[in-house]
Amino acid sequence: MATSDHELIRNTLARYAIGVDFEDWDTFSKAFLDDAKITFQAPIGTLSGISAIKSTVKAMVGPFQTQHGMTTQLIEITGEKTAEATSYVTTVLSRTGKDEGKSATMSGYYQDKLVKVVVDGEVDWKILERKAFNRGTPTGDLSLSP
Repeated sequence: MATSDHELIRNTLARYAIGVDFEDWDTFSKAFLDDAKITFQAPIGTLSGISAIKSTVKAMVGPFQTQHGMTTQLIEITGEKTAEATSYVTTVLSRTGKDEGKSATMSGYYQDKLVKVVVDGEVDWKILERKAFNRGTPTGDLSLSP
């Protein structure tokens, strides 16, 4: 049975969250094209290329255990090999060690542009461009917010 484009896209979006949360940077990297761009709100701004994206995200989450909950999604196929997706995200940042038990929760959403590719003979989707937005006010121990 063939996997639908929508399911392949959901898996691609999940690679970002699972990759970060499990510090599995190979899985994380598979979510993106090599020349992808990701734009975070200030002060980070726009990052270009998977190496810059990966090293910056590693540094952002380095001192935390994270859990990304990606919920409501709207996926639209915009062309034969293009799609756009909007996903809500809630991220819990937790400390370990002497700060164990301290956590902060942030909410926002991702807007993604994706491209259909063939990897090792299999059809897949990769993120070409991601814009990450914060929404609302973070809660919890705000001294933990990156």
